[in-house]
Amino acid sequence: MVHLNITSYSNKNWRCGSTILNSQWLLTAARCWDSSDKPNLARSMAWVGTHSLQKGSARYLGIYAIIPEPKYRAVGNGFVNDIALVKLKKKLTFSDSIRPVTLPSVDDTFGPSSECWITGWGNIGTGVPLPDPEVLQELKIPIVPNSVCKTQYPELNSDMLCAGDMVGGKDACTGDYGGPLVCRAGSGFVQVGIMSYGSPNGCALSGRPGVYTQVSKYLRFINDYIHHASAEV
Repeated sequence: MVHLNITSYSNKNWRCGSTILNSQWLLTAARCWDSSDKPNLARSMAWVGTHSLQKGSARYLGIYAIIPEPKYRAVGNGFVNDIALVKLKKKLTFSDSIRPVTLPSVDDTFGPSSECWITGWGNIGTGVPLPDPEVLQELKIPIVPNSVCKTQYPELNSDMLCAGDMVGGKDACTGDYGGPLVCRAGSGFVQVGIMSYGSPNGCALSGRPGVYTQVSKYLRFINDYIHHASAEV
């Protein structure tokens, strides 16, 4: 898990999550770098090897380029094709605390019975920031069938999935966008989703789970870049 500290040309600052794909590429949400927010790459950083934001990071890395999915766009209160790749200026050295995520295969399926978790440094409630020392949070949440979720999010399609407690109280929140939804597969975990958006009325509301980009639907987009490390972007 990598913290993205993003600053705009107008000095607005926001945070997002991301995961490591290989020594030079991260996976996140395109909404974190939406051109309407005017993010300034020169003033934005990836904090790698971080657990507590107040206690510093193993490495602070500059960002060379952002590659959003070409068909990314806002739709209603949400987004479609909300996935982006972040190319770092320098390569990572892996360790126990800095290692790449495992991606799903194209035919992997996960559902309400799967063991799934989200992680992030986002708000712990609607309008409630993560308190100092801002330690990375993790939460076990269930996947919600798209047939159920689509009643709340009509724009939902087969490239997206929902996760959260339908009773309320368990959800991602502002600042968690771009972070991973991981689910158990065999003896390990794979990244099934990327946190995209939720209800415009707040976090962890009854009947309003979070919406995630389904990673398995974008493996070609990911692999076209990360397996061609010398490619110009």
